[in-house]
Amino acid sequence: MTGKGLKYCVLLNADGSVKSMKVSNGEWIAELPFGKKITDLNSSDLKDVPSGYKFECNGSTSQTPLPAKSFDKDSWEVIASNAKSCTDNPDSCPYSVGNEKEVDLGTYGKHMVRIANMSTPSECNQNGFSQSACGFVVEFTDVITTHVMNPSGDYNGETYPYGWSKDGWPKSQMKTFVDNDIYNSLPNDLKDVIITTETVSGHGGGDTNNFTSPDDKLYLLAPKEIYSDWSYQYDPAKDSTRQLDYYNIKGVTTSNYEAAIKKDSIGTKAWWLRSVSNYSSTFYAVSASGNWYNITANGPIGVSPAFRIG
Repeated sequence: MTGKGLKYCVLLNADGSVKSMKVSNGEWIAELPFGKKITDLNSSDLKDVPSGYKFECNGSTSQTPLPAKSFDKDSWEVIASNAKSCTDNPDSCPYSVGNEKEVDLGTYGKHMVRIANMSTPSECNQNGFSQSACGFVVEFTDVITTHVMNPSGDYNGETYPYGWSKDGWPKSQMKTFVDNDIYNSLPNDLKDVIITTETVSGHGGGDTNNFTSPDDKLYLLAPKEIYSDWSYQYDPAKDSTRQLDYYNIKGVTTSNYEAAIKKDSIGTKAWWLRSVSNYSSTFYAVSASGNWYNITANGPIGVSPAFRIG
């Protein structure tokens, strides 16, 4: 686009790198998404200026919310444009916690996701508090596939016959699998609106500090994000996150857990959580009945991640 009247917006990260860039001539908008080079922009990156669009460059919102119909019918672009207003004022949001939408994951098939959270209480602003249950959170309602957290074998010079839990979620083979195989199977329009999330996870006996993963796109849940009364002494990160709105509405506790049940195409399935248990080879998980338990890292159980939109 050339000529007079062009408007530019360049947002920077704290280190001075470009976070996002866009330019508009009032009829078209060209946007540089996160991770894409300017030289890679082409005509497919041009978008019609939608009705009600307001070109802003203030670091918090780039446009007024687009007209919404329902979570299951709206495009991910429309959902993302409404996400901030939903978290600021859930009562006026066109969507509700628990609303579901189908997502096509290609070779992994079609799966349902639901709005798991829309609130951002003050505790989310605490230093070191996990952002995984803050803001507009969407989770898969079912089990996508099965995978081990870490396999049996050697890790950093030690042999683990049942897989390892050392270094936790950030260094696990599960995270690599979710980051690559699962994330890359998502449709592009969904990937465009997923924001990075800083997650905090509990550690086991082989480590001394909780694990912080600063740039998760997809992530597994933690026990406290499901069970309101989770207070297990062997989860040192239990106070570093909060229960998701969905499980709060359902009244999920460690003794009332039916709403935590997830299924695959065959039936109910156990599914992984991201926090390390108190043994050298175990992580927490949700059983097929919805209760929590410990399982060795080499157990191939369900994968059902969450993500945030903004």
